[in-house]
Amino acid sequence: MALPKLPDPDNLFSAIDKAGSVIDKGLGLIDKVSDRLDKIGLTEEPRAPETVATPPESHTAGATPGVSDKDTLLYQLNHLLAVLSQLEIHLSEDCKIMGVPCDCCGKHAVQASTFAMETIPIAARMDKETNIYQDIASWAPLIEEIDTPEKVNSGDYDEAYRKESGTASKFRKKVQSMIAELKGGADDDCPGCEEMRETISSFIEKRKRGGGRG
Repeated sequence: MALPKLPDPDNLFSAIDKAGSVIDKGLGLIDKVSDRLDKIGLTEEPRAPETVATPPESHTAGATPGVSDKDTLLYQLNHLLAVLSQLEIHLSEDCKIMGVPCDCCGKHAVQASTFAMETIPIAARMDKETNIYQDIASWAPLIEEIDTPEKVNSGDYDEAYRKESGTASKFRKKVQSMIAELKGGADDDCPGCEEMRETISSFIEKRKRGGGRG
């Protein structure tokens, strides 16, 4: 039996040398890539995100002083008094400004209704009367209904305007008495308020008698 022919030793060593050269080049390339990664920091261990310490939140931060039910009710009543006074005046002028129809009556009626409805739960918490607020809120839509340019120009509602001015006056006086009662009957924090109210009342009475209307 013939033995296999052995490779030429010179060719074998030449192949080994070539393989070694390729391996050396590959290792050199790996070293170069590793060096470059080190330079740009990609081979560093990832760092945990830094946390910024925040001071404990103060228990008083953002706190606002409380407003008492009495102060809130006075706030509502004063606004209600203002819009009722405006209604009383504008209705006495037949919902006109210098003879020209305006939306003043309807606008103030909406405001009166809004303040009245908002005041109901506040007054209820204080065991105060709430019927007047319901009455104002029920009355306001009537004023909105009759305050249109067509109805104002027609002259058919002049008597109704003056009648409802009297209704606004009754509501205003009631609200005034409620404010005085809530304050203990004193207006020390409003110098001249009584004089101002008398002036308004006098002006309205003149309007109701027909004096000075446009």
